[in-house]
Amino acid sequence: MSETQKTTNDNPAATPAEAAEILVIPVSPLNAWRAQRTGLPYVHIGRLVRYRPEDVADLILRNTVRPE
Repeated sequence: MSETQKTTNDNPAATPAEAAEILVIPVSPLNAWRAQRTGLPYVHIGRLVRYRPEDVADLILRNTVRPE
């Protein structure tokens, strides 16, 4: 199995509904972010929209507030 196939199988792209579930938000902000070309990076394949798990995790890390 190639490294690309292994990465893809181990780390599948999330649908908008799956990404929203991980982020605990409605799908509508993801739709708005795509329309505004802001927020979470996404992959557009034909009519499909997918989110890379590492981008979802990065969004969480970037918005983590750490009390001092």
